[in-house]
Amino acid sequence: MAFAFSVTSKDNLTSSMDPNEDEEWIKDYFPYDSDVTDFTLIVEGKTLHVARVVLIDASPVFRKMLTGDFKEREMSELELPGKECSKFVPFLRCIFPREELKLTETCIDDILPLADEYEVKCVLQKCENWLLSELELKNGKVTAQHASVKSNIKFLMKCLYYGEKYVLEQLYKKSFKLALPYRLKWYKKNEHYQMLLEENKRKLLEARLREIEKNVKKIHKGEENRFDDMLNDFDFRSTSSSGPDSDPELFSETLTGKTYKCSSDLFQ
Repeated sequence: MAFAFSVTSKDNLTSSMDPNEDEEWIKDYFPYDSDVTDFTLIVEGKTLHVARVVLIDASPVFRKMLTGDFKEREMSELELPGKECSKFVPFLRCIFPREELKLTETCIDDILPLADEYEVKCVLQKCENWLLSELELKNGKVTAQHASVKSNIKFLMKCLYYGEKYVLEQLYKKSFKLALPYRLKWYKKNEHYQMLLEENKRKLLEARLREIEKNVKKIHKGEENRFDDMLNDFDFRSTSSSGPDSDPELFSETLTGKTYKCSSDLFQ
């Protein structure tokens, strides 16, 4: 897996940030602690003080950089060009035990790609658990509003795509199953559906077709059973004094519901 980084020293570090920009939000996270921090990550000119051992333990990518035969092994700072601080800080907060981060959908959109890039399984699992819980919540809501249905399908397709892209098996299976009742017209233009592998699109449509065929078969079977039950319970003596054998037309009318008023949808 490719990754970008460069090594710098504090003496020649230059900030790319606007000096007038409000940076207060970053000051509360990853401050220097002489008892804990022994390594510095530099993102968009901001310094994030971390514990090297936590990075090595959480990420195989950082482990390779910081323990392999690279010059970074002896360095105390690592610059990560191309990374955005507003996304990287929440990502780190999911790794370090003393930091706490309340996940949101927007937050997950930002940190999932980083968790995948740095192969951080614990963050991938946290994101998957949150998305699964949110799927259950949305699926449990009963709503007739058109806008709400569209919103739920949009989130469902995002989960399906994330499950595929980041190999989140439980999320993919759950999203796949929940997508089956929806018609193709609801999501065929959805951006995340369009990014799915063609093979998985085909599998989704084939699975939906199988469900439709299964339901149709159940309906037909149910109608046959209802008809058989009606015949078994039929009281021929109540149709007329002479019985159905003496009047085939009356017997036919009785079966169609004209005499016994059988459910009309049985014969439609």
